[in-house]
Amino acid sequence: MAQGHGERLTSLDASFLHMETPTQHMHVGGVFIFDGENAPNFEFSTFVELVRSRLHLVPRYRQRLAYAPLNVANPVWVDDRHFDLGYHVRHAALPAPGTMSQLMEYAARIFSRQLDRDKPLWELYVIEGLEDGRFAVLGKNHHAMIDGVSGVDIATVMLDFSPDVADPIPAAQPWEAEDPPSGYELAFSAARDLITAPKDALDAARRVASTPTKVLRSAFQVSTAATSFLRANVPNRAPRSPLNVPPGLHRRFAGQRIALEDVKYVKNVFGTTVNDVVLAIVADATGRYLRSRNTRTDGMWLKAMVPVSVRAEGEQNQLGNKVASVFVSIPMFEMDPIERLETCHEAMKEIKGRHHAVGADFLIGLQRFAAPTIQAAAARLSARARMFNFLVTNVPGPQIPIYCLGAQLLGAFPFTPLSSTQAYAVGVLSLSGYLNFGFTADYDALPDIQKVTGYLVDALDDLKRSAEATEQRHELVERRGKTEKKASEA
Repeated sequence: MAQGHGERLTSLDASFLHMETPTQHMHVGGVFIFDGENAPNFEFSTFVELVRSRLHLVPRYRQRLAYAPLNVANPVWVDDRHFDLGYHVRHAALPAPGTMSQLMEYAARIFSRQLDRDKPLWELYVIEGLEDGRFAVLGKNHHAMIDGVSGVDIATVMLDFSPDVADPIPAAQPWEAEDPPSGYELAFSAARDLITAPKDALDAARRVASTPTKVLRSAFQVSTAATSFLRANVPNRAPRSPLNVPPGLHRRFAGQRIALEDVKYVKNVFGTTVNDVVLAIVADATGRYLRSRNTRTDGMWLKAMVPVSVRAEGEQNQLGNKVASVFVSIPMFEMDPIERLETCHEAMKEIKGRHHAVGADFLIGLQRFAAPTIQAAAARLSARARMFNFLVTNVPGPQIPIYCLGAQLLGAFPFTPLSSTQAYAVGVLSLSGYLNFGFTADYDALPDIQKVTGYLVDALDDLKRSAEATEQRHELVERRGKTEKKASEA
């Protein structure tokens, strides 16, 4: 049996299906740019064969969704008997020499189209004709099958850590689709899962009967923790801002990469973390962008949702979603760069100390025994609640050179979906010594989103200058102390 065949979606994964609307896309993706000059023999047909030879490593890529009659349970993954690799791996080219701006405009059009629910929920595009002999690979995957961290794992399966190219490409392993389940089998499977799923609840009931005081005390503690979170977040909805309008059908996309070494230098000087520096420069760049649009930012604090991976060490190659989130208020107004960094650092430290990291499976797992129609309503309701102004997601990747058929990866810019109340999101992917920023925006609400990329570079430059000045002061104080010590000893 193919791995995962007949596997039912979790409530969390299914929620991404329920939340999707024509204007609220629920796929994630990215644009990978490669140095084609050092891989003159790269051909699209060879790339297709490379993907074909490795499909057995990601069996979900040949599976589609199957739904139980009357939608009485979450859908299951089944083999696609009509799987056609040519449909999923596509070829495109820009008029040479294609610029970064043209590439991002083309990518935005692709990201604006929803995936076909009747087929495996992914697409790859090879885009040639870029300036300096480069080419790009654009990937799209539905959030129901993948989160950011597992997405990096899939990308590394398709890519290589060596420029050496196997010649010829290994033949694909034999694959034959299993017959899809009938409507009766899907209904029976759904009924069986409904019967077996409450096992944990029955076990809990037995524990309540044997040790009611202990269990009730635990339940009270869980309830208190949940109430604490709701009081801290739900009543204090994120403030209104130009970033918070319902998105339309289409997206804009912009990318920028910065050296991880520069970010680590700043964080080492000020004793913070890489995530703190990322949050600070995103806050600064976003504030500058708002002011460029004549938005007053005096005293403005916006709330960012920062997802955190809770994927265990042994789960790196598994699909599905395992994330938690924290909500942090960050300053948009003009301020000293060091003060902004310290503000972000303290905010993150306070939130972590108060345990306000919320697992999506905690929020949505409460719907575990609800009918899918109720789950859909709950998922859409939570999406409409403006609990944050924009998303900032930072996904770590391998910090060594990466290749595709001998061509070295130069940049990888993540695309993140917009919710029903957000027109702006920031994805960050750390790869090969660089932080790659992808800015997703609604097409009409934020037509000049590419400005943010320049503001991001300016924000980091300001922090680097501040770090250099601080380091020089520390060295001066240290030298002065040594001089005074020598003088006193003499």
